[in-house]
Amino acid sequence: MPIPKTIYKISLIAVLFAGIATIFLLQFSIPTLFGADGYLHIRMAEFLKDYGPHYHFHWARFSTFTQNFADKDFIYHVLLVPFTFLPNIFWGAKLAAAIFAAVLYFVFCWALTRYCRARPLVPVFALVFFLSAPFLQALAQPRNMVLVIALTILFIHYLIQKRYLALCLVSIIYSLSHVSGPYLLLFAVLGETLRFAHERFFAWKSAVAVALGVAIGFLLHPNFPHNLLVFYLNGILVPVFALKWGLELGAEFFPMNTRDFVLGYPFVFIAVLLWIGLGVSRQKKISLATQIWMAIAGFFFVFSFFSQRYLIHAYPLVLIALAGYCSDWWQSRPEAMPSPFKAHKIIYLSLVAGSAALLLFIGMHTWQDFKLRLDTELIYNSHYEAVGKWMDSSVPPREVIFHTNWSDAQYFIGLNPKDDYLVTLDPIFMYYWDSKKYELYRQVSFGNNPDPYKAIKEVFGCQYGYCGKNYFSGLIKQIRSDSRFEVLGEDALGLVFKLR
Repeated sequence: MPIPKTIYKISLIAVLFAGIATIFLLQFSIPTLFGADGYLHIRMAEFLKDYGPHYHFHWARFSTFTQNFADKDFIYHVLLVPFTFLPNIFWGAKLAAAIFAAVLYFVFCWALTRYCRARPLVPVFALVFFLSAPFLQALAQPRNMVLVIALTILFIHYLIQKRYLALCLVSIIYSLSHVSGPYLLLFAVLGETLRFAHERFFAWKSAVAVALGVAIGFLLHPNFPHNLLVFYLNGILVPVFALKWGLELGAEFFPMNTRDFVLGYPFVFIAVLLWIGLGVSRQKKISLATQIWMAIAGFFFVFSFFSQRYLIHAYPLVLIALAGYCSDWWQSRPEAMPSPFKAHKIIYLSLVAGSAALLLFIGMHTWQDFKLRLDTELIYNSHYEAVGKWMDSSVPPREVIFHTNWSDAQYFIGLNPKDDYLVTLDPIFMYYWDSKKYELYRQVSFGNNPDPYKAIKEVFGCQYGYCGKNYFSGLIKQIRSDSRFEVLGEDALGLVFKLR
């Protein structure tokens, strides 16, 4: 029985506002930022405000950024500039992260209303958006990824609707926002191939519009042609290294085990099971729009077996595809199978009750998992904020500070921009710049170099350094046993040292 239109609108608006309120509540439930990259992004937005788009990025001394810097998140940093005018730029980063997440949620709900014709499912899937702890953690981070996912949803919509001008504009904005812009052309060809199989028509103008948009985006980038090198390094080499595990990448570039996948993204797992289950039924009328959503979501899902970060991109797309699939299946159900609900209301009520119980169980687990992630974020980021503020007040300006983990620099550039570091954002930028120095850097960091003092002082030119305690106990032992090092301060997570 269809629900009244008024009740549907009220329930959808209520869920939308509740979702946005949840986003802000989760963001400001801890005083620190989520993740490491946000500290760097908000500071780079300030650099953009103070120096313009053509500035010398000297903060990563041993990387391609010193000579070939290109802001790979240019549009994102432009959008962050207004938040740098606040008295505390890191509070501004939190506010910006909440606003961008709310925009993504609004775009997601809007897409649901367009591609899920079964009205009762729309508010349900709008709630399911929040039933993944790792996705919520990524959603709370001040990273360009949230903006990119929203652009991807818009891109798929315009691809389905054959809105060529809109496709071109989105492709331009996307290419100025993220290095993965050229992959949009792959999505366009994939979508049009499905259209040809479904309608015997290939909208070649879509592919042309996307290719033109991507090219314009690359050419308009203020750091052209250096952005071509960044695309090659970050858009091609990093995924290759992620597949082969040939470079020390972040944890997000490694696959999840089955348990973490099922518990972290339960509705992706449920979607796969439903697609298989409904696929073996006599249901044949899956719309072209749903097929395109499924295909592009499937692209990210397949690559998530090699790198879990693709699950973050896949999650909203999978939900839209699943909602469309269930809607299509239900719309053509009378032709495929008799409805047991008309004759047996107990089946319908049991299904509703079971679904509600499942949502409640998943919701409770998601909150417990997210609470643990909150505690971890607070502990680690409070530590880095304390270290970064100490450096800002105690280390002389223009020093090059050694740091054992390449991701440490994201924190420290944001918190202490008066000093420089070795590499930031990704180790590929140091590896490509000088692979031998990168290998030496990793040897020293892991305590595998016989004379770390000499390497840190003579090769990297550092007088001060930071060493985390999670993975670098070897170097810590060397520091403690060598009188040429002086420990300036430490806590349970790391220590700051100086070369005598």
